[in-house]
Amino acid sequence: MKSGMGQPGARLLFAGKREESTPGGKRLVCMHTDPILKLSVESVYQAFDGIPVVRRYSRVTNNGNSPAGVEFLSSAMLHGLAAPQAYDRELRIHIALNSWMAEGQWHTFRPSEMGFVENERTSWSEAPAGSVGSWSTERYLPIAMAENLKVGLVWFWQIEHNGSWYWEISNVSARDNNADDVYAYLGGPDDLHSAAWKNLQPGETYETVPVAIGCVRGGFGEAVEALTLYRRVACERPRENNLRCPVIFNDYMNCLWGDPTESKELPLIAAAAKAGCEYFVIDAGWYADSHEDWSQTIGAWEPSPTRWPRGLKYVLNQIKQAGMIPGLWLEPEVAGAKSSLAKKPDNWFFVRHGKRVLKNSRFLLDFRNPEMRSYLDQVIARLVNDYGVGYIKMDYNVNSLQGTELDADSFGQGLLEHNRAHLAWLNGIVDRYPELIIENCGSGGGRMD
Repeated sequence: MKSGMGQPGARLLFAGKREESTPGGKRLVCMHTDPILKLSVESVYQAFDGIPVVRRYSRVTNNGNSPAGVEFLSSAMLHGLAAPQAYDRELRIHIALNSWMAEGQWHTFRPSEMGFVENERTSWSEAPAGSVGSWSTERYLPIAMAENLKVGLVWFWQIEHNGSWYWEISNVSARDNNADDVYAYLGGPDDLHSAAWKNLQPGETYETVPVAIGCVRGGFGEAVEALTLYRRVACERPRENNLRCPVIFNDYMNCLWGDPTESKELPLIAAAAKAGCEYFVIDAGWYADSHEDWSQTIGAWEPSPTRWPRGLKYVLNQIKQAGMIPGLWLEPEVAGAKSSLAKKPDNWFFVRHGKRVLKNSRFLLDFRNPEMRSYLDQVIARLVNDYGVGYIKMDYNVNSLQGTELDADSFGQGLLEHNRAHLAWLNGIVDRYPELIIENCGSGGGRMD
């Protein structure tokens, strides 16, 4: 059940290293080979000047003549976290529990309280955390810390992925079942926990999701400080609005609850402007006909004439005339079961066991499909260029769970490829519209990454 050791990992042979200078740091790549399966493995460490954190990921290439099945491949491994048979006294694990509207609830546990119990030998148990699906933070944040009280050090990590992930802490033995190491395995989707088996073809390369890892003297506070510094230097894209933090009014909470109309919005617009708001956002339902379930008609993204008798543009212009920038709500990754978008072919959607995945009255769009991405590009272009929208609240009210089987080695690999295509699409939107604010809404903390 554990991921601390495996073949061919245990038989890898060191094949050299290379160092490369990068803006603000340097990169170290350690190379290994597996003589049996003819695999080459690269372990990549990206360092940042003045920050006790590195970004770590792995790449494996099949140089043989036969496919190689990848059940799991770590993004990073940490070793020597505590004494192999005294870890329950020495080690404290800090994790952030997450739930709907109860985000980031930090708790501290002994290893045994998470299932990693001492037995004076190698344990068959582990202290794990993970997530399956496209809600990457449904139960936990993909962040944790292992603090050694005896030596005054804390190791910490952040799995940088918008899909499935997994980590575990346990011990392992080199021989005779006598444990000689306490390790942390850190990774993205794998076969055991998220049905992400990869069939690596000859000549093909597979890369893991990146993980930020670090170590500082002290405890929880010092780790948070180091991780925050890393995020500001290595993760954020510099944008003026991120620094300015404009005041944004949204009409959903405690106001319209997904039932916007022209008559309801006009007094809210006047009140928001008087209060000093800089953005005014029309939330869910702006596309659905009156008295229609807005959740089942998502996808066409055309304004409803019954809600906007003078047109949605008229109301958006009222927002502009009040001195605010208009915004709209989107859930672009899905298509309502009753929407026109649902008539598209199956390769636009997630499919499992030969049928489309239906979650919360929505079909899940597959971002690997270039036609589907082109459709959404046209939607964004219309909202920004034609409607003058300067803010988009991107919601996501479903969890894909395992993934999709179409054109994929496994459900989980289909999801991983979709996750990466989705991020690439988002980056393209940000590049094309640098003034557009895109704010994440992952259904009450379901996707805080």
